[in-house]
Amino acid sequence: MAVLGVVATEAFPQITLTQSQTFVMPQDGTVCIHVVGAGAGGAGYTSGPRSGGSGAYCKKTSLEVAAGGSFTVVVGVGGAGGHYANGGAGGNSTVAGPGLSATLTANGATPGTASANGAGGSASNGDVNRTGGAGTGYGGGSVGIYGTGLSGSYISSGCDSMGGGLAMSGFGQIVGGQGSSMTGSYAQQAFNGSNLMVSSDQRNGGDLCGGASININMLLYFPAGNGGVGGGGGGGRNSASSRGVGGRGGDGVVLIQYLP
Repeated sequence: MAVLGVVATEAFPQITLTQSQTFVMPQDGTVCIHVVGAGAGGAGYTSGPRSGGSGAYCKKTSLEVAAGGSFTVVVGVGGAGGHYANGGAGGNSTVAGPGLSATLTANGATPGTASANGAGGSASNGDVNRTGGAGTGYGGGSVGIYGTGLSGSYISSGCDSMGGGLAMSGFGQIVGGQGSSMTGSYAQQAFNGSNLMVSSDQRNGGDLCGGASININMLLYFPAGNGGVGGGGGGGRNSASSRGVGGRGGDGVVLIQYLP
């Protein structure tokens, strides 16, 4: 489900936090806080492909804040893609501070392994709490905004709020980017005796979206797609050798939006 984003104005800014920090509110007002956990990496093996899940989503719809108020923000780091190994787990994202009765928590996802796709992370203590999408043989899971996150799909590993990306978010809304193209995720195609590869633009997921899986049979390294912000990395299968490379999970993010 695609939605149109609304860019915040100077009077009602949107603050995007991509690193852990102590954040000081710049002005009085009412804010909406979005917390996204990190996606997990896909596995890289001769079997599979097996992808990582996406991070969870937690939203505090409305909170009164004062200028100078200090919030502790943790932003989860995406899990590494596996090279003839399991992928890495995604890190948790959290926000704690004045006015919050409990820490807003969007947990990171579990990775793709030699034997299983990764599960999405869980969320707690928000007004909205969404579990992330699971990885599949087609690609990494995507972050869920309106319901449980979508699993990797053959057509497109996109989220349920696809649009212009996080920069188009504002006024209580969060907008994802475009999903990776799954049409060519099984990348080895005969073309006059050579191999026609899927570009990185097609493999990698946009904001909140999972990366595409890759399933090849050749003696070269060709990594699966990386997840966008919060998205799971695709699984990388190379049945010819130990050169399978899974995609990386996307880092988490915290958005703080001032509301009219």
